Amino acid sequence: MKKIIIACCMLTLLFGCGNKKSNIIQEGNDAPMIDDTTVKTENQNPANPEIIMERVNAIYEAVAAAYPEVHDISPSNDELDDAYCSSEWNTLVQMVNSKDAETMGREGFFDSDYWIMDQDWGKISISDVKVEVKDNEHANASFLLHNLGSATKVTLELVFERGEWLIGNFIDETKKVNWKKSMTKHLEEKGKKAQEEAADDGIIEYEVP
Repeated sequence: MKKIIIACCMLTLLFGCGNKKSNIIQEGNDAPMIDDTTVKTENQNPANPEIIMERVNAIYEAVAAAYPEVHDISPSNDELDDAYCSSEWNTLVQMVNSKDAETMGREGFFDSDYWIMDQDWGKISISDVKVEVKDNEHANASFLLHNLGSATKVTLELVFERGEWLIGNFIDETKKVNWKKSMTKHLEEKGKKAQEEAADDGIIEYEVP
């Protein structure tokens, strides 16, 4: 009787294990065991050049929509900045605008538009997109920006932030303009000039020993 009970238990365990689904994928008779959750994670890696290229194309489709060929007034690029630029970039732009507002428009920085690399625009499009992945959170995308019959070579420094790829810097390779560095330099010069003006307005007396 005991032998029958033991046999039934063994059969139950055998069939129970056979019904369980494994998360392990066996590739070939001698292949190592691979967890399918790892495979899925690798396939969804955001630092994938194709994913980044799709993202850049989608961003500039939005740019083209924001800058229609027929226009009466210049669009505000605040919405584009909020949607597609990094927190650091937006903070830097706000600092420049705030500093320029203090001088009531004199020597303002933004005499051109980094989204279209010009003051005026027609039909906006990009071509020849190339992606260079730096690491899981940084990549560069280069392309030709077409506007008013001219093509400008542009490089975007991208950062992975808030779960998506965002623009951390615009570089006009044709005119050799690094927008982030130029804004930083502009702020430094404005700060230095403000200190000099403050010193000129004040009278400092020194006692000669």
